[in-house]
This record gives sequence, C-alpha cells and structure tokens, in this order.
Amino acid sequence: MTLAEGKKLPEHLDTPPRAPGGRPLVGHMKALLADPLGLLAALPHLGDVVELRFGRTPTYVVCSPEAAQHVLRNPDHAFDKGGTFYENMRSIIGDGMATCPLAQHKRLRRLAQPAFATSRMTGYARTIQAQLDAFTSIWRPGQTLDVLPQLRSLATRTTLATMFRRREFGPEIAGLRQAVTDFIDHQTILRMIAPGLNRLPTARNRRYRKSEARLLRFLQEEIIAYRRDGIDHGDLMSMFTTHPEDDRLSDQEVRDTAMTVLLGGITTTALSQAWALHQLSQDPALDAEVAGEAHAITLLDQGRSAAEVMDQLPLTRGVVAEVLRRRVASWIFTRVAVADTAIGSCRIPAGAQVLLSPYVLHHRPDLFPSPDNFDPHRWDGRDPHRTKGWLPFGAGESKCIGYELAFMDLTLSLAHITRSWRLQPCPAPVRPRPRMHLEPHGLTLRLADRSPH
Repeated sequence: MTLAEGKKLPEHLDTPPRAPGGRPLVGHMKALLADPLGLLAALPHLGDVVELRFGRTPTYVVCSPEAAQHVLRNPDHAFDKGGTFYENMRSIIGDGMATCPLAQHKRLRRLAQPAFATSRMTGYARTIQAQLDAFTSIWRPGQTLDVLPQLRSLATRTTLATMFRRREFGPEIAGLRQAVTDFIDHQTILRMIAPGLNRLPTARNRRYRKSEARLLRFLQEEIIAYRRDGIDHGDLMSMFTTHPEDDRLSDQEVRDTAMTVLLGGITTTALSQAWALHQLSQDPALDAEVAGEAHAITLLDQGRSAAEVMDQLPLTRGVVAEVLRRRVASWIFTRVAVADTAIGSCRIPAGAQVLLSPYVLHHRPDLFPSPDNFDPHRWDGRDPHRTKGWLPFGAGESKCIGYELAFMDLTLSLAHITRSWRLQPCPAPVRPRPRMHLEPHGLTLRLADRSPH
C-alpha cells in the first residue's frame, strides 16, 4: 500500500473509529439531516479522524487541526477535490478555482492572483464604501430589516462593483440579484449528498436552471466586452482578461473563475455580515465600542490606504474574526483520497471521501476556550490568519484566493453600518440553519439612528 508519491505507508496503521448511531442501509444520513452541527461537534472526542457512513460509502471526518492541515496542504498529493459536494458544485459553477482538480488549480491561481494583490485593495475599499453609502442611504429609523435578503442585495452590489467597473449597473442588477438568490436557495444538505436531485424535472430545478443561464449569459457578455477594450478598469475582471495572449485564462476559465468569485463573494459575505450584525444587536456595549472606532473609515476619503484604515479598526477586525470562527459560513467541504494513504495514524483507502469542517475545529475548547461564547477580544494582538485551527478560508495552495479582500470587505461594511445605525433585535428567534452555508434563520433587526456621542 503506497502514497501517491510512491512512498510506502507505515505498516501499522489504525482503522478510524466509527461514530455511534449509524443505522442499517442509511448509516448516519438521518442524523446528518436532522442535526448536522450536533453530529459533527460530537466527533472530536472519538479521535482525530472519525468514520461516518452514508449508505455503504465511508466518509472520514477530520477532527484535529493537524489532520486538517495535512489534508489541505497535501504534501504527498494523496488528496484532491472531489466527492458529492464538489460534484454538485461543478455542475453549477464549472471548474473554477474553488472546484477544479488540484492539477489545474495552480495555473488558475497564478493567473488570477494579480487581481487580489494587496496593492489593489485600496481601490476595492473605495468601491465598497461607495456602494455602502448608496445602499444604506435609503434606510430609515424604525424600519425593520429582513436582514439576510438585505445583505445579499448589498453584497451583490459590492461584489459586482469590485468585479465590473467598466460600466454602471442599472435595472438589471435586480435580475442578477434574483438569479444569485435562486442559486443560494437551491442548495441544501440533501442536494449536497445526492446531486442527482438537481437533474429531476421539478419546478424548483427549472427555476434554478433559468437563473443559471441568466448569470452565464451576463458573464459571457462581460468577457467579450473586456477582451475587446483591453483596458484595466481597476477591477477583478480586468485582471482576469488582460493577460498576454500566450499566457492567459481562456474564456471558459474566466467564466468559471468569475462565477466562483461572484457567487462565493456574495454568499459568504452576506452571511458573515448578517451574523455580525446579529451579534452586535445582542450586545449593546460591544456595539457601542465598534461604533466608537468606526470613524476610521473616513480616512479612505482623505487618501489613506486600506491597510492604514484596517489598522485603525482592531475591535471590528476582532468581531469579524470571531464571526468567522463561531458562525463560519463555509462549514463543510470534502476531499477524496486518490491513493491509499494515512492521516496521522489512521489508514485512509483510495477513493474514500474525507470531510473537513471548520465548524468542528472552531468549536474545540482546547483551541478556542469557551468556544460557544462570542469573544472578539480573544483576537486582541493576534493574527487570525496565523492561528492554529482557524480555517474559514481553508489552507494550503487551495486557500481562498480572495481572503484578504473578503476580510477587508466584512470589516469596512461592519464599520460603515455601525457608524450610523444601531440595529435592535426583534423578538423572533434566530437559529443557525446549515445548508450549503451556515445561515441565520429568522433574523430581523430594527433600525435606530446612532445617537451622537
């Protein structure tokens, strides 16, 4: 038995323990559908790698930061993107950086990386601020917000603006926003496990396919326009389309990459913003502290860089880091073993699905004391991106290419909103709903003017 690189496995390896509660034929499927967060959170005390069963197929859940880093950094090339999660995602967004096999990923990342260079962040920050100004200008005191749809709309505006500065968006933004919403609402745990459901001739699937066609048609038209003018508009699409002829992304690669950034940016940004505002609404003292440093965003208008502004928002950054820990949007994803291999002392057979859950790692008390408590001060003087077990953006070569932009967007958006508004909780209960991403179900907030201090 060997690794992908030809190295021999140790002779004595353990079989990962199987989680209790599996049932004949369906395995742990019922438990996953009923309470996926509870099921996963109970696994770390069983071992660093724990087996679940969905039907006859074994799935190995990674439960320690060392095991997660081994799989994600993949030193022996024994793992690749795959499994039902990626099968589902590829059918939706193609082979962009988030979904393509690792053999393709390195080239795509190299060609797309300039779009996310630190030197471009200040331009993106000013674009984000302009969209925030326009979007929140129509809010009124006493208004009750259905938070997630509102923030999806905001995230759609900011993501489109940072991607496509070639022109202004008119009425078509409503149709694009609806297409994105249809995509998001289409994803459930059951569809992640059984992608074949997406091919059934149902009204829901037809609505999704119509929205998918709209997004793809829009992207194709923009790619043609950007290729034609060849100008750097200071946006993401310019960087995706203006490489030299002999070394550039193909139109298909641009489309898949743009779809990945567009949908991923909108989805995870809106969810993280929603969880952050929910948390501040529950803690008036913390809310006031965040608002107290939010004046720093005006430095962008004074010619200061995005990095300088971010330095002036330490508590807001801590809130964002803690939201990404406690309510991580991308709570689950998979890899597939492409050869017989090992994770730590556990034997993993070729073809096995390996499940990674940042949610599991983020709720380990040995890594994050009192993990169910929301404590942004745990990040005081600490860089979350260098913190063991904090994996909202993944790790290794496949780490989210836009993590710096995403973290900045969340921080600036939170500062901008809290500077002018207090968001008061409504009595309806809010609970986490794990679908393809972790959603705050039932979240409504009431707007109140921020009283001057």
